[in-house]
Amino acid sequence: MKKERSSNIELCRIICMLMIIAHHCVAHGGGIGMDICTNKYIALFVFPGGELCFDTFLAISMWFLVDQTFKAERFFKTWGQVLFYSISFFCISVLFGAVVTKRDVFSVLFPITGNSHGFASSYLAFYLLLPVLSYISKNITQNQAKWTVAVLFYVEVISQLIGSVSGYYQPIYNELILFILCYFIALYLKRYPWKILSKKWLMLGIAFTAWLLVFVLWCLATIYIPGNQYVSFLMGFCGDESSVIYIVGGYALFFFFYNIKMPTIKWINKVAHTTFGTLLFHDHNFFRYIMGKYCSCI
Repeated sequence: MKKERSSNIELCRIICMLMIIAHHCVAHGGGIGMDICTNKYIALFVFPGGELCFDTFLAISMWFLVDQTFKAERFFKTWGQVLFYSISFFCISVLFGAVVTKRDVFSVLFPITGNSHGFASSYLAFYLLLPVLSYISKNITQNQAKWTVAVLFYVEVISQLIGSVSGYYQPIYNELILFILCYFIALYLKRYPWKILSKKWLMLGIAFTAWLLVFVLWCLATIYIPGNQYVSFLMGFCGDESSVIYIVGGYALFFFFYNIKMPTIKWINKVAHTTFGTLLFHDHNFFRYIMGKYCSCI
Protein backbone atom coordinates (compact mmCIF):
# COMPACT_ATOMS: atom_id res chain seq x y z
CA MET A 1 0.00 0.00 0.00
CA LYS A 2 1.16 3.52 -0.77
CA LYS A 3 2.12 5.37 2.40
CA GLU A 4 0.01 8.44 3.17
CA ARG A 5 2.05 11.62 3.15
CA SER A 6 2.34 13.64 6.38
CA SER A 7 0.04 16.64 6.19
CA ASN A 8 2.37 18.82 8.27
CA ILE A 9 5.08 18.45 5.62
CA GLU A 10 2.55 18.88 2.80
CA LEU A 11 1.27 22.08 4.43
CA CYS A 12 4.87 23.31 4.54
CA ARG A 13 5.19 22.48 0.85
CA ILE A 14 2.08 24.54 0.00
CA ILE A 15 3.15 27.56 2.06
CA CYS A 16 6.61 27.47 0.50
CA MET A 17 5.17 27.38 -3.00
CA LEU A 18 2.92 30.38 -2.25
CA MET A 19 5.95 32.31 -1.00
CA ILE A 20 8.00 31.32 -4.05
CA ILE A 21 5.20 32.57 -6.32
CA ALA A 22 5.05 35.85 -4.37
CA HIS A 23 8.84 36.16 -4.64
CA HIS A 24 8.74 35.69 -8.41
CA CYS A 25 5.93 38.23 -8.77
CA VAL A 26 8.09 40.76 -6.93
CA ALA A 27 11.32 39.80 -8.71
CA HIS A 28 9.90 39.80 -12.25
CA GLY A 29 7.22 42.44 -11.69
CA GLY A 30 9.63 45.26 -10.83
CA GLY A 31 8.74 45.52 -7.14
CA ILE A 32 12.36 45.78 -6.01
CA GLY A 33 13.18 48.60 -8.40
CA MET A 34 10.19 50.86 -7.73
CA ASP A 35 10.51 54.24 -6.01
CA ILE A 36 10.30 54.41 -2.23
CA CYS A 37 6.73 53.71 -1.13
CA THR A 38 4.76 51.27 0.98
CA ASN A 39 4.66 48.74 -1.87
CA LYS A 40 8.45 48.80 -2.12
CA TYR A 41 8.77 47.86 1.56
CA ILE A 42 6.26 45.06 1.03
CA ALA A 43 8.26 43.85 -1.98
CA LEU A 44 11.52 43.94 0.00
CA PHE A 45 9.86 41.92 2.78
CA VAL A 46 8.39 39.33 0.40
CA PHE A 47 11.56 38.88 -1.67
CA PRO A 48 13.72 37.00 0.89
CA GLY A 49 10.77 34.79 1.84
CA GLY A 50 10.84 33.15 -1.58
CA GLU A 51 14.57 32.43 -1.45
CA LEU A 52 14.31 30.99 2.06
CA CYS A 53 11.27 28.89 1.16
CA PHE A 54 13.09 27.59 -1.94
CA ASP A 55 15.64 26.02 0.39
CA THR A 56 12.83 24.68 2.59
CA PHE A 57 11.19 23.17 -0.50
CA LEU A 58 14.55 21.62 -1.37
CA ALA A 59 15.04 20.36 2.21
CA ILE A 60 11.68 18.54 2.02
CA SER A 61 12.71 16.75 -1.17
CA MET A 62 16.13 15.78 0.13
CA TRP A 63 14.79 14.58 3.49
CA PHE A 64 12.82 11.84 1.78
CA LEU A 65 15.20 11.14 -1.10
CA VAL A 66 17.98 10.03 1.26
CA ASP A 67 15.90 6.91 2.02
CA GLN A 68 14.86 6.22 -1.56
CA THR A 69 16.43 4.40 -4.47
CA PHE A 70 16.47 5.42 -8.11
CA LYS A 71 13.35 4.50 -10.07
CA ALA A 72 13.47 4.91 -13.84
CA GLU A 73 9.68 5.21 -13.97
CA ARG A 74 9.75 8.18 -11.61
CA PHE A 75 12.52 9.87 -13.58
CA PHE A 76 10.74 9.56 -16.95
CA LYS A 77 7.44 10.64 -15.42
CA THR A 78 9.06 13.81 -14.05
CA TRP A 79 11.03 14.33 -17.28
CA GLY A 80 7.81 14.09 -19.29
CA GLN A 81 6.04 16.51 -16.98
CA VAL A 82 8.84 19.07 -17.33
CA LEU A 83 8.82 18.63 -21.13
CA PHE A 84 5.04 19.08 -21.26
CA TYR A 85 5.12 22.34 -19.28
CA SER A 86 8.16 23.57 -21.18
CA ILE A 87 6.50 23.17 -24.58
CA SER A 88 3.05 24.28 -23.40
CA PHE A 89 4.15 27.52 -21.80
CA PHE A 90 6.55 28.26 -24.62
CA CYS A 91 3.52 28.17 -26.95
CA ILE A 92 1.43 30.24 -24.54
CA SER A 93 4.23 32.80 -24.30
CA VAL A 94 4.32 33.07 -28.09
CA LEU A 95 0.57 33.70 -28.13
CA PHE A 96 1.08 36.50 -25.61
CA GLY A 97 3.63 38.14 -27.88
CA ALA A 98 6.96 36.77 -26.64
CA VAL A 99 9.77 37.16 -29.18
CA VAL A 100 11.42 33.79 -29.80
CA THR A 101 14.04 32.38 -32.18
CA LYS A 102 14.69 29.01 -33.78
CA ARG A 103 17.20 28.35 -31.02
CA ASP A 104 14.44 28.90 -28.45
CA VAL A 105 12.25 26.34 -30.20
CA PHE A 106 15.13 23.87 -30.10
CA SER A 107 15.92 24.56 -26.44
CA VAL A 108 12.46 23.77 -25.06
CA LEU A 109 12.79 20.15 -26.22
CA PHE A 110 15.49 19.38 -23.64
CA PRO A 111 14.14 19.45 -20.07
CA ILE A 112 17.54 19.05 -18.39
CA THR A 113 19.95 21.16 -20.47
CA GLY A 114 17.49 23.23 -22.49
CA ASN A 115 15.45 26.32 -21.70
CA SER A 116 13.27 24.89 -18.95
CA HIS A 117 12.85 25.67 -15.26
CA GLY A 118 16.14 25.76 -13.34
CA PHE A 119 14.86 23.83 -10.33
CA ALA A 120 13.40 21.10 -12.55
CA SER A 121 16.60 20.82 -14.62
CA SER A 122 18.75 20.48 -11.52
CA TYR A 123 16.32 18.04 -9.92
CA LEU A 124 16.35 15.77 -12.98
CA ALA A 125 20.16 15.84 -13.20
CA PHE A 126 20.38 15.23 -9.45
CA TYR A 127 17.95 12.32 -9.64
CA LEU A 128 20.15 10.65 -12.26
CA LEU A 129 22.95 10.76 -9.68
CA LEU A 130 20.75 9.17 -7.00
CA PRO A 131 22.03 5.58 -7.59
CA VAL A 132 25.57 6.74 -6.81
CA LEU A 133 24.50 8.98 -3.93
CA SER A 134 22.41 6.17 -2.43
CA TYR A 135 25.40 3.84 -2.53
CA ILE A 136 27.56 6.47 -0.85
CA SER A 137 24.92 7.21 1.79
CA LYS A 138 24.70 3.53 2.77
CA ASN A 139 28.44 3.22 3.30
CA ILE A 140 29.52 6.65 4.47
CA THR A 141 30.75 7.13 8.05
CA GLN A 142 29.87 10.07 10.28
CA ASN A 143 33.27 11.72 9.81
CA GLN A 144 33.08 11.19 6.04
CA ALA A 145 29.61 12.74 6.02
CA LYS A 146 30.92 15.76 7.95
CA TRP A 147 33.81 16.15 5.52
CA THR A 148 31.51 15.85 2.49
CA VAL A 149 29.15 18.51 3.83
CA ALA A 150 32.10 20.78 4.69
CA VAL A 151 33.66 20.54 1.21
CA LEU A 152 30.33 21.03 -0.59
CA PHE A 153 29.47 23.93 1.73
CA TYR A 154 32.79 25.58 0.91
CA VAL A 155 32.27 25.13 -2.83
CA GLU A 156 28.65 26.28 -2.90
CA VAL A 157 28.48 28.89 -0.13
CA ILE A 158 31.88 30.07 1.09
CA SER A 159 33.28 30.50 -2.43
CA GLN A 160 30.57 33.08 -3.12
CA LEU A 161 31.37 34.97 0.07
CA ILE A 162 35.03 35.10 -0.94
CA GLY A 163 33.95 36.32 -4.37
CA SER A 164 31.92 39.14 -2.83
CA VAL A 165 35.13 40.40 -1.21
CA SER A 166 37.66 39.69 -3.96
CA GLY A 167 35.39 40.64 -6.85
CA TYR A 168 36.19 37.38 -8.64
CA TYR A 169 33.86 34.39 -8.54
CA GLN A 170 35.32 30.97 -9.31
CA PRO A 171 32.72 29.11 -11.41
CA ILE A 172 32.64 26.08 -9.11
CA TYR A 173 29.16 26.54 -7.66
CA ASN A 174 25.79 25.94 -9.29
CA GLU A 175 22.29 24.73 -8.47
CA LEU A 176 23.17 21.06 -8.94
CA ILE A 177 25.90 21.36 -6.30
CA LEU A 178 23.32 22.98 -4.02
CA PHE A 179 21.05 19.95 -4.47
CA ILE A 180 23.89 17.58 -3.59
CA LEU A 181 24.87 19.72 -0.60
CA CYS A 182 21.29 19.69 0.70
CA TYR A 183 21.14 15.92 0.15
CA PHE A 184 24.14 15.34 2.41
CA ILE A 185 22.89 17.88 4.97
CA ALA A 186 19.61 15.95 5.13
CA LEU A 187 21.50 12.66 5.29
CA TYR A 188 23.68 13.84 8.17
CA LEU A 189 20.84 15.40 10.19
CA LYS A 190 18.59 12.40 9.66
CA ARG A 191 21.23 9.84 10.62
CA TYR A 192 22.87 11.90 13.37
CA PRO A 193 20.03 14.18 14.61
CA TRP A 194 20.71 17.28 16.69
CA LYS A 195 18.45 17.70 19.74
CA ILE A 196 18.05 21.39 19.01
CA LEU A 197 16.19 20.56 15.79
CA SER A 198 13.29 19.14 17.80
CA LYS A 199 12.56 22.53 19.37
CA LYS A 200 9.98 23.70 16.87
CA TRP A 201 9.46 27.24 18.20
CA LEU A 202 13.20 27.85 18.25
CA MET A 203 13.33 26.63 14.64
CA LEU A 204 10.53 29.04 13.71
CA GLY A 205 12.39 31.84 15.48
CA ILE A 206 15.59 31.10 13.55
CA ALA A 207 13.70 31.01 10.25
CA PHE A 208 11.92 34.31 10.94
CA THR A 209 15.14 35.95 12.18
CA ALA A 210 16.91 34.93 8.97
CA TRP A 211 14.02 36.34 6.92
CA LEU A 212 13.92 39.60 8.91
CA LEU A 213 17.69 40.03 8.74
CA VAL A 214 17.69 39.81 4.95
CA PHE A 215 14.76 42.26 4.78
CA VAL A 216 16.70 44.78 6.88
CA LEU A 217 19.82 44.34 4.73
CA TRP A 218 17.76 44.87 1.55
CA CYS A 219 16.31 48.08 3.03
CA LEU A 220 19.77 49.34 3.94
CA ALA A 221 21.26 48.40 0.56
CA THR A 222 18.50 49.85 -1.62
CA ILE A 223 16.99 52.71 0.41
CA TYR A 224 19.01 54.03 3.33
CA ILE A 225 22.74 53.57 2.63
CA PRO A 226 23.09 52.22 -0.93
CA GLY A 227 26.67 51.50 -1.91
CA ASN A 228 27.91 51.12 1.67
CA GLN A 229 30.82 48.67 1.62
CA TYR A 230 29.87 46.98 4.89
CA VAL A 231 26.28 46.45 3.82
CA SER A 232 27.50 45.16 0.46
CA PHE A 233 29.69 42.65 2.28
CA LEU A 234 26.79 41.50 4.47
CA MET A 235 24.60 41.16 1.38
CA GLY A 236 27.04 38.46 0.28
CA PHE A 237 25.56 36.29 3.03
CA CYS A 238 22.12 36.45 1.39
CA GLY A 239 22.76 36.73 -2.34
CA ASP A 240 20.67 33.76 -3.49
CA GLU A 241 19.35 30.40 -2.34
CA SER A 242 22.93 29.12 -1.97
CA SER A 243 23.64 31.68 0.77
CA VAL A 244 24.24 30.56 4.32
CA ILE A 245 21.37 32.61 5.78
CA TYR A 246 18.84 31.09 3.40
CA ILE A 247 20.11 27.53 3.89
CA VAL A 248 20.00 27.83 7.69
CA GLY A 249 16.64 29.60 7.63
CA GLY A 250 15.22 27.19 5.08
CA TYR A 251 16.14 24.10 7.07
CA ALA A 252 14.92 25.73 10.29
CA LEU A 253 11.52 26.34 8.71
CA PHE A 254 11.44 22.72 7.54
CA PHE A 255 12.14 21.40 11.04
CA PHE A 256 9.46 23.67 12.49
CA PHE A 257 6.83 21.99 10.33
CA TYR A 258 8.48 18.58 10.75
CA ASN A 259 7.91 18.78 14.51
CA ILE A 260 4.25 19.82 14.25
CA LYS A 261 1.84 17.03 15.10
CA MET A 262 -1.30 17.03 12.99
CA PRO A 263 -3.64 14.40 11.56
CA THR A 264 -3.77 13.48 7.90
CA ILE A 265 -5.84 16.07 6.05
CA LYS A 266 -6.65 14.82 2.58
CA TRP A 267 -7.33 18.17 0.91
CA ILE A 268 -3.94 19.50 2.06
CA ASN A 269 -2.22 16.43 0.61
CA LYS A 270 -4.11 16.82 -2.68
CA VAL A 271 -3.24 20.51 -3.02
CA ALA A 272 0.41 19.81 -2.14
CA HIS A 273 0.52 17.27 -4.96
CA THR A 274 0.15 20.17 -7.44
CA THR A 275 3.06 22.25 -6.16
CA PHE A 276 5.68 20.92 -8.58
CA GLY A 277 3.45 21.64 -11.57
CA THR A 278 2.77 25.10 -10.17
CA LEU A 279 6.50 25.72 -9.93
CA LEU A 280 6.98 24.64 -13.54
CA PHE A 281 4.38 26.86 -15.15
CA HIS A 282 4.49 30.07 -13.13
CA ASP A 283 8.25 30.60 -13.48
CA HIS A 284 8.97 29.13 -16.89
CA ASN A 285 11.86 30.96 -18.54
CA PHE A 286 9.60 32.42 -21.25
CA PHE A 287 6.36 32.80 -19.31
CA ARG A 288 7.94 34.50 -16.28
CA TYR A 289 8.35 37.78 -18.18
CA ILE A 290 4.71 37.77 -19.20
CA MET A 291 3.70 37.00 -15.65
CA GLY A 292 6.01 39.73 -14.41
CA LYS A 293 4.47 42.19 -16.85
CA TYR A 294 0.98 41.53 -15.53
CA CYS A 295 2.16 41.52 -11.92
CA SER A 296 3.69 44.97 -12.45
CA CYS A 297 0.31 46.25 -13.62
CA ILE A 298 -1.50 45.15 -10.46
